[in-house]
Amino acid sequence: MTREGPPAWAVHALVLWVVLATIGGAGKSDEKESLGMSPAVACKSIEGYEDCEPLPDATLTSDEKLLVYYRPTGFRTDPVGNKFRAHLVQDARIRRRGEKVFLKTRMKLLEYEVKSDIPPDLIYLRNTISLKGLKPGRYELDIILHDKISGGSPATQVLAFQVVAAPQTSPSSSADESGDR
Repeated sequence: MTREGPPAWAVHALVLWVVLATIGGAGKSDEKESLGMSPAVACKSIEGYEDCEPLPDATLTSDEKLLVYYRPTGFRTDPVGNKFRAHLVQDARIRRRGEKVFLKTRMKLLEYEVKSDIPPDLIYLRNTISLKGLKPGRYELDIILHDKISGGSPATQVLAFQVVAAPQTSPSSSADESGDR
């Protein structure tokens, strides 16, 4: 009994697929993905890359500062001599949730430029944003990230947070602590 192999057309199709996958990346572009960001997280603390403690419910008083962590993705690097460079700039805007009027705007809140021996890809960015003057309520932080090397469209995302009233200290407890009676 002789065993027949696959039909000739199947062999040719397989060879064609392997050639296309090798030459053209099977339909994938050689272009890097476009600029993006991991979801921003309001944090209690940030210790380093992928090492942050989220702030439950992203709730703060206006006396506190909003600490934000995220990772940029799809940014370009540029060879500079024997090093590689990345250059990112972030703008920020705060508005009441659902409204379009900005209460605070900060251009170039953050400018990050790094040079390293290998293309930098494990980058995280952090912001410390003052909430002074914000009344209790629900707010949104618009994060606008620019890749200064690619010059392409910025990546944007929104982080929701809430400002609550600071706990009141009673006049009698503060008088007791100061020794005034």
